[in-house]
Amino acid sequence: MDKHKAYVVGLASLLFSTVVALAALKEARLDTYVSLFTVSYFVTSVVFRPRRRGPDVVGVVLFIAFSLIVAFKVAEMLLW
Repeated sequence: MDKHKAYVVGLASLLFSTVVALAALKEARLDTYVSLFTVSYFVTSVVFRPRRRGPDVVGVVLFIAFSLIVAFKVAEMLLW
């Protein structure tokens, strides 16, 4: 199996197991899913180091979403 296929299979299995685990725990908050998807994406990217032709748009979008979630949670704690 080449490197790109291993990356795709690894990412898909990690995201699927994340969804199954959170569904089994009856987690319903979207921010939890997005946060764990972000961690899964970057861990898989570090492990497999896929070759990219352009900028990592998915990584940037996930990082911005994760940063916004963290900022809102911190603001919620500070303002409460």
